[in-house]
Amino acid sequence: MPALPIDSLCVRARQCIAATCLQRFCRRHAIHHPALCLFMDQRCKVAQLGRDDFAAWEQGIASLPITRMGDPWPEDVCQANPRQLLAPLMALLQHVLETSACTWYDDDDLPASRRQLDAVLRLCGQQDVAVPAFDGYRQHDAPLRDSWGPPLKADELSAWQARISPVPAHH
Repeated sequence: MPALPIDSLCVRARQCIAATCLQRFCRRHAIHHPALCLFMDQRCKVAQLGRDDFAAWEQGIASLPITRMGDPWPEDVCQANPRQLLAPLMALLQHVLETSACTWYDDDDLPASRRQLDAVLRLCGQQDVAVPAFDGYRQHDAPLRDSWGPPLKADELSAWQARISPVPAHH
């Protein structure tokens, strides 16, 4: 488990860690689909959202076919993935979504965000997926604002996204 505690991370950092875990899961199991790429791109955008951008971003995430916001997964996504990985992938994607979604309307629900990220980390452990070190996601000079932390600058986001690459050697 990473040395830095989850509770010291803002929601943006938690969301980016969860998205990184999902990307590592997909790499580890050679899972590819345009719908997953769109979802992961949308999840990483949360790191740079300002208050005025949230409504448009939320509408964008809700319109994606694999968020399961009231709809089943599209058949082509199900068919494109190994059957034995579909349930863990669906669960992981849902926990990744909820890592920040649980705070969208209740800024103080950090325990729910923590539970969602804990679920992401558990699924990664069950699937032999490397979890990124949390210390690389800390915003050292940024005080938390409404538990979300400040929007990332482009160079900060690039540094966080660069943490995606590790995949277990036996893959």
